[in-house]
Amino acid sequence: MTPFDNHPPLADQQSADQQPADQQSADQQPADPSSGSTSDLADTTLSLSRGPIFLVRSSAPTRTADVGGWTDTWFAHHGTVCNIAIDHRARVRVQAQPGRSRHVRLRIRMTGEDYQFDAAEPPGRHPIIEHAVVAADIPGAVEVDLDDSILAGSGLGTSASVMVALVAALAAAIGDPLDAGETAALAHLQETVTGKQSGIQDHAAAAWGGISRYDVRYPSVRREQLAVPDAAFAELSARLHTVYLGTPHASSALHDEVIARLDAGHGEAELEQMRTAAADAADALVAGRLDRYGRALMDAHDAIGSLHAGLVGDAARDLIGLASDHGARGWKVNGAGGSGGSVAVLGPADPAADAALVAAVRARPGWSLVDAALGAPGVRTSVSVIDLRSGPDDLTGEVTRR
Repeated sequence: MTPFDNHPPLADQQSADQQPADQQSADQQPADPSSGSTSDLADTTLSLSRGPIFLVRSSAPTRTADVGGWTDTWFAHHGTVCNIAIDHRARVRVQAQPGRSRHVRLRIRMTGEDYQFDAAEPPGRHPIIEHAVVAADIPGAVEVDLDDSILAGSGLGTSASVMVALVAALAAAIGDPLDAGETAALAHLQETVTGKQSGIQDHAAAAWGGISRYDVRYPSVRREQLAVPDAAFAELSARLHTVYLGTPHASSALHDEVIARLDAGHGEAELEQMRTAAADAADALVAGRLDRYGRALMDAHDAIGSLHAGLVGDAARDLIGLASDHGARGWKVNGAGGSGGSVAVLGPADPAADAALVAAVRARPGWSLVDAALGAPGVRTSVSVIDLRSGPDDLTGEVTRR
């Protein structure tokens, strides 16, 4: 029995052998070659005097164009989401050495923090991360390094990507790797047990990757991988732009206000419009009809604005006006909306018009394009074992599911 055995897996409607080669399930992904070599951890391994040392590297994608977001939550009860994983990845490294004392060191490079604590007395500086590390119940010294490779507060599901990568790494460190559904479920649980409001679609996208439709009966979700025709996927890759508006979204009070309204029974019409838009988006992608997909993006965006006008910030409105002037086929604020964050924009079909839109976006101070491949693979994890008693050589292997 491990700390992870009590949490039910999430369901995937499509088996791995039916998936495109670039969108295989997490347990079939090769080790991530961009996550570094064991040598870059030399400064930390020297602080541990006896082997073996287990080095685990994990990465998970973020997502964009989350049509149906808001319906994957406890207050919506049920929902449908269509989203696209992008290769803008959260990266985590876990180093563990067996021993009697349960000592933890956290490096959170996004904030510049580096602190240590006894596992029995976590300080609460980052409750979700600390809770996940302690709950893994790793016997011995543990060092967790969270990279600063993602745009925090961008509305791309970055916190969920960090948690999925962290949960996968911790599970691998104790020799109990999880499949994609289990990883998503446990990562979501770790966020909610510490009191954070969280839907499930971000964790699912980070765990499975790809282009997906999710049907939710909170907290359970069933995933369908969407097979987009090659020509449509090539056009989507060239024309779907994720625009970061220059500042992290900071709208927790606004979101709490919206949640309270939904919990009181208001806003069901807007939620139903979002569910319908998500189903339409999924159908349009499978059919290769990007004009229809763009309309689904706008339907979901309009529903978010109707839910609360503050969910579409001034910068997002400016971008949408610019996109409309350049003939864009659709747009949607990413995530829950609010000030700052990012917007997904489906540019015009004409290459010259789309290039003009991109140039106009790049010319705006503070705005930037998130340049990342669409349909990115889900969480990927690799393990290295260094035995300091026998020399510096290490044995490296890919993590496989149980």
